[in-house]
Amino acid sequence: MTGTSTDRVVPSSEPLSHAVVVAVAARHGVDPLDLDERLYDCIDPDALDTLFASGKRDACGTVQFVMAGCHVEVSAGRRVTVERLYEDPSTAEARV
Repeated sequence: MTGTSTDRVVPSSEPLSHAVVVAVAARHGVDPLDLDERLYDCIDPDALDTLFASGKRDACGTVQFVMAGCHVEVSAGRRVTVERLYEDPSTAEARV
């Protein structure tokens, strides 16, 4: 992993599935609609939203998966953490 991550707590008014897509797109610097991979290719978005629904007092643990070259972790505290698994070669070349 590249060591740089996006980490935020998602308000209960926003579905976790939406927050994940937005965070992954932000890590790539693209619009969410421009991602090559869809969330439902990696995990069931409805299940993710239900698992950590606000008001669930017994929710605990984390869910981890890979989406669009990013490691995604969603925790019971409605925290979404996204980290790139590899550096974009075009970005690395620009720094040389």
